[in-house]
Amino acid sequence: MRCDHLLQAAHLANVLRAAGIRCEVRNTALSGAIGEIPWAECAPQLWLDNRLEESRARELIHEASRAIDGPRWQCLRCGESLEPQFGACWQCGTARAA
Repeated sequence: MRCDHLLQAAHLANVLRAAGIRCEVRNTALSGAIGEIPWAECAPQLWLDNRLEESRARELIHEASRAIDGPRWQCLRCGESLEPQFGACWQCGTARAA
């Protein structure tokens, strides 16, 4: 799978690894060659160790890429206002209340 940038590739690799799917990120150092080499050849890529896990990997990537709807929430410890996709406060690290 081709990714838009290295941060996206690293995040999606972490999602897959957390689910037990072994993978690697390739083309991590080619961004400086864009222009000399076509973007499609330089873009970071996710490669699975086991092709039989492709369907499950695509499901996980789709789930991780969808927007999370819901109201903002306020940290009970420090009062920081946070977006719904965060499970913990970015400022103090307190977990979101259930």
